[in-house]
Amino acid sequence: MSNTIAVEINNISKSFGSIQALKEVSFNFNQGEIFGLLGPNGAGKTTLVRILTTILKPDKGSVKLFGNDITKKRKEIREIIGYVPASVILYQHLSAKENLMHAASLYNIEKKRANQRIEMLLKKFDMWEWRHEKIKNFSSGMAQKINICRGILHDPKLLVLDEPTNGLDPKSRQVVRDFILEINENGTTVLLTTHVMWSVEEICKRVAIIDKGQLITIDSILNLKSAELKKKDEIKVFVSGLIENKDNYNKLKTINWIQDVQHEDKKNYVITINGNDKVKELQQLLLETFSTIENIRINEPTLEDIFISLTKRVN
Repeated sequence: MSNTIAVEINNISKSFGSIQALKEVSFNFNQGEIFGLLGPNGAGKTTLVRILTTILKPDKGSVKLFGNDITKKRKEIREIIGYVPASVILYQHLSAKENLMHAASLYNIEKKRANQRIEMLLKKFDMWEWRHEKIKNFSSGMAQKINICRGILHDPKLLVLDEPTNGLDPKSRQVVRDFILEINENGTTVLLTTHVMWSVEEICKRVAIIDKGQLITIDSILNLKSAELKKKDEIKVFVSGLIENKDNYNKLKTINWIQDVQHEDKKNYVITINGNDKVKELQQLLLETFSTIENIRINEPTLEDIFISLTKRVN
């Protein structure tokens, strides 16, 4: 990942009548990142994405993509952005291939190159055999796959995905995930927006969380989890191993900051402690108690836990 800024958002505000969709939102992310923009439905994610992709103009603030002001170089910006909206934007009476060939013509992709690219993408998304079928006969998941192919047909420098897994089954979601990782490896910067927060943990290192049009936080997922863990009064530690010293094991149950010790089966234990500051001390006690430790795992908060916690403090 580069340290060069790909997207720079400065004090963006946008209203629709009396409804303020965005309120002075500012953040940036770098070239080569897969960056997550998270929030519930109605948080302002799609409005912000439409501003980034030059579909909407902000009431206030500015956006730069790869150093270019989007209000001054709209044509150039659109040529390097791929946008996959949450709702499918395809011609229902045309086939999958016809839709993609039409999109290729809008990007001035030479016909031979367009055919090669379309074949590659349709095979990647397991849709090649359906290439001559009309979109109106597709399921929502099948149409969404073509929608994604349309957004990445021209090999964009920045790919913006707004709820890209809508309507997809688990296998198709995995295909989309793997493809995002693949194009990112090849240099494409990715902005992923979603309200399904668990879906970004495997592919995003940094996220911004917005709610009610306001930026709540921007940080790495690791830092957000660490900060949330420190606030917890009760922490569960999962241990897999073999007991060497039964006296030490019994003593664990008498320590005042150890709330509970559960022996789940032959070698799996769950120990509940009071306070994050006791984790290191517990680890030392476990080394003195177990002859072998295969795994120690702390019950980490999820991004959804973090979001709920942060929005409670804001509201």
